[in-house]
Amino acid sequence: MIGAGPPLGPRLRDRLAVRLAILLSVALLPLGAIAVDTTLRTLGDARSSADQALVGLTAEAVAGQRALIESTLASGATLAAPALDRLDDPEACGALLADFVRRSGVFTAAGLIETDGRMRCVSSGPPRDFGNHPVFDTLMARPAAMVAAADAGVVSGRPVLVVAQPIRDGDTLQGFMAVSIGQDAVAMMGRLASGRDEDAPRHTLLVNRYGDILSDGGAPEGLLPEGRSLVGLIEDGTRVFSGPTAEGERATYAMVPLMPGMLYALGVWPGGAGAAASGGAGLAAVAVPLMMWVASLAVAYLAVYRLVIRHIRSLNRQMRRFALGHRDTPPPVLADAPAELREVSATFNKLARILARDEAELEASLAEKTVLLKEVHHRVKNNLQLIASILNLQMRQVRDPAARRVLRSVQDRVLGLATIHRSLYQSDRLAAVRADRLVDEIVRQLMTIGAAPGSGIAVRTSLAPTTLSPDRLVPLSLLLTEAVTNALKYTGRPPSGPAWLEVRLDGATAEGSPDAEPTGPVTLTVRNSLGTPLPGIDRDDAGSTRLGAELIEAFAQQLDARLEQGEADTPDGRVWALTLTFGAEDAAPLPAPEPEPTA
Repeated sequence: MIGAGPPLGPRLRDRLAVRLAILLSVALLPLGAIAVDTTLRTLGDARSSADQALVGLTAEAVAGQRALIESTLASGATLAAPALDRLDDPEACGALLADFVRRSGVFTAAGLIETDGRMRCVSSGPPRDFGNHPVFDTLMARPAAMVAAADAGVVSGRPVLVVAQPIRDGDTLQGFMAVSIGQDAVAMMGRLASGRDEDAPRHTLLVNRYGDILSDGGAPEGLLPEGRSLVGLIEDGTRVFSGPTAEGERATYAMVPLMPGMLYALGVWPGGAGAAASGGAGLAAVAVPLMMWVASLAVAYLAVYRLVIRHIRSLNRQMRRFALGHRDTPPPVLADAPAELREVSATFNKLARILARDEAELEASLAEKTVLLKEVHHRVKNNLQLIASILNLQMRQVRDPAARRVLRSVQDRVLGLATIHRSLYQSDRLAAVRADRLVDEIVRQLMTIGAAPGSGIAVRTSLAPTTLSPDRLVPLSLLLTEAVTNALKYTGRPPSGPAWLEVRLDGATAEGSPDAEPTGPVTLTVRNSLGTPLPGIDRDDAGSTRLGAELIEAFAQQLDARLEQGEADTPDGRVWALTLTFGAEDAAPLPAPEPEPTA
């Protein structure tokens, strides 16, 4: 038997197109990874450059203010030594500071704060005591230069920035030199710087190391980043970031250290500035290599599909049609395929032509042999019928009842063999015959010639569709002939109802396929009623030779069957029954119908 073979429909991962796509993906993956990595690096550099640009713009926007504060620090450092020398003469020291403020044009006041908080040396006004002032407490806690804002300067009474720095004699702290700058001068320097560049931040704030806003009036309402403190940004070293403002709008911030540990600048832009503005461009830059990778896969797949896959599928359809028996015309050669596939197609075309020719010759030879074999069976049947006719003529001339019975039994056996040969030459396949049809024909024939006129025997048959080989049919039909002949001889009329004869043939076949071979054992059952002998039947038990019983046993052995026979009591009365059970291993199955080809 030919094996079923692998399924025609491969799994998705086993298809050539899927494997090709996987291989191309693996082949192009390094190039795609390099392109994406390069793009990401370029994007990172672009974002870093954008952030650096924001930092530079912020520093440029406060460059004038930074220069002013740095100049103030330098001036204070220069003024500290002579002021300290005149500290014993407060008037001389104050005159020195007053002359310094007058000649600067931007400073509003100057003074020297001693370590006890007193300011005896001041540019104008009387001495003052800063012992309880928070700025003095901050300076004493951390003696370092610092910038602080005051809405009203202690000396000038105007909004000022106070730039204070420690005065030391070696490691000894002598005091602090404080110089005040008017906020109007600071704001003017900021306006001059921002007016020179249209890319300048929308808002710029000066911040000291404690997170205090030094700009005049503080920060505009809702401008600072929500949930983040300025001190935290300074301590974290954050440069550029984006986030919502207190009003919920998106903004970009740049925190620039103008004078580390002392002065910082916070620039504020709309949300799309800097690296945030390149977000869409960055996505597009990453998407382009991916799209190129996908496009490369598509182009490569389409090329291979057009050159290889579609021709292989066409060749597969041709082979499938040829395998399913559609061989009226040879498969065409794939003219537009590549040379290699065209050669394969031409080879298959030649193979198909050769196979079709050889099959045609074999079919013709087989048809011829089948006709001859059927003719042999036909002639054997005719010869057997001729013998049966001769026996019939002989019976008419014989007057001895015993001799007539012997001739009748021989005639029944000959007619049984003739029926088998008639079924063989009438069957479409000589290797298999429908046993149920043959059994029905033998029973009808025996009832016609074997039952006595007026006996009134009711015949019941139950024959399951069963296909057997001739090697099984011959002994089965001869055994059936002997069993039915014997049953007709001993059938009697039961106490209630007419005499009856029952023949059953059971063989489990495949579901929905009555012509297929049996899937289990085959059982033949012959039963007849016992009782009052029927008229016209001469049993002659005394002259019986028991030849029929011996033939039944011989045929059962030939079938390698289990034989059970004898009388039994049933609800229908007393009956005689014969049961024959044998395997159907030698049965020849009929071919399954050919499926239609698929595209």
